[in-house]
This record gives sequence, C-alpha cells and structure tokens, in this order.
Amino acid sequence: MKNKVSKLVAKGVVSVLNTFLRVDANSASCCIIYQPKAPKELERFRRKK
Repeated sequence: MKNKVSKLVAKGVVSVLNTFLRVDANSASCCIIYQPKAPKELERFRRKK
C-alpha cells in the first residue's frame, strides 16, 4: 500500500515539474533582473522548435 502511494506522489510531482518547465521554457522574461542563458536541455519543452 505504501509503495503505491509513493509511486502516485512521484507521478504527481513529475507532472507538476514538467508543467513548470514547459511554462518556463515558453516564457520570454525572468522575474530577476539578470536573465541567465537557458540550458540546451530546456529546448525539448518548448512549443516552437
């Protein structure tokens, strides 16, 4: 039972993080003054390639 719950929680966390990455990869601004260069791995989450 405990293993099933932890797998369900892990899937939820992955889903939330993937959503955050997609939003961040498609946004043009940053909430800090200096906007660092995006890593190449982030390109796979972009809508426009």
